[in-house]
Amino acid sequence: MIKVYSVEWCGPCNKVKKYLESKSIPYEAVIVADAKEDRDIVEQISGQRSVPVTTINDQVIIGFDKQKIDAALATLDK
Repeated sequence: MIKVYSVEWCGPCNKVKKYLESKSIPYEAVIVADAKEDRDIVEQISGQRSVPVTTINDQVIIGFDKQKIDAALATLDK
């Protein structure tokens, strides 16, 4: 399961989503501006309140980091 915690106006957030879409990778977008509970989850899993935060299985990726995203995606097949 892949989740992208983001806000709609965030450039790096949109880059993560577009990158996953370009690879035809399904994900769940969680817009954290809408719910305090979702912002709390971001802080719990990443230790901060900034977005984007992407979770791929149990891996947490902060920001738009293609190398880390690709490495985490590679573990999905295993």
